[in-house]
Amino acid sequence: MDKVIDIEERIPSMREKRRRKTNKKFLFIIVVFCAALLVLLYFQSPLSKVGEIVIRGAELHDEQFYFEKSGILEGSSYWGFDTEDVENELLKIKGVSKVSVKRKWLRDIDISVSEWKTVAYVEEKGQFVLLLENSDIISSNINYPNVPILNNMDNLKVRKKLTSQLLKMSDDVRSLISEIIYTGTENDPDTITVYMDDGYEVHAIIQTFAEKMDYYPEITSQLGDVEKGIIDMEVGTFFSPYNEVYGNGGEEEGEGDEDGEENE
Repeated sequence: MDKVIDIEERIPSMREKRRRKTNKKFLFIIVVFCAALLVLLYFQSPLSKVGEIVIRGAELHDEQFYFEKSGILEGSSYWGFDTEDVENELLKIKGVSKVSVKRKWLRDIDISVSEWKTVAYVEEKGQFVLLLENSDIISSNINYPNVPILNNMDNLKVRKKLTSQLLKMSDDVRSLISEIIYTGTENDPDTITVYMDDGYEVHAIIQTFAEKMDYYPEITSQLGDVEKGIIDMEVGTFFSPYNEVYGNGGEEEGEGDEDGEENE
């Protein structure tokens, strides 16, 4: 025989389920409303505005330059820009190799810039500009006392080859170089004359310049207090004092070449 269920007994439990369901819906609506209100209040408050913008690694260009190029303004919306878009914009700047833009803490922006290394000064249109390791040339107000001056370097191919050689040198050796003059000819297209801060003159070939210059400190220490002169590194390594090369005419110049000291 089927059991008879009294509907009167089930009504209270049904009402309780309905009440709980209604309470959950109401609670959900309250939570959504409060969350929306908090978001609205946040975007209306100073907490949603950009606070401090920190620029790191700026050298070729000043911090204000990068600040303006980023397009981010203090007091503007903290979420109103895409960090990747800002990075791509800053990468368009000559001299910049890498950029990282990050949101820090609640309001701050951190912009970290990596710039190409400065290799030398070159003359362009009557003024000296910076030659960077990627062969770009830029003007800058910053003084780099430890980089050489390149003269007669209008040929881009020659300039790139020499840049590569300078980057292979140690910083200590490169900082001793005052000026490099391209003296290549049709028969000898890669010769250079190098003037050193310590008074010596070096004759070299671009292809072996870095390798030969690694021995420069050792060579000059062996010369000691001998009169300054020319260190020829084109083929082997030979030294000739200035007075024998430039002193008293062709006879002594020839003797200087013949009697030059070989250091290799």
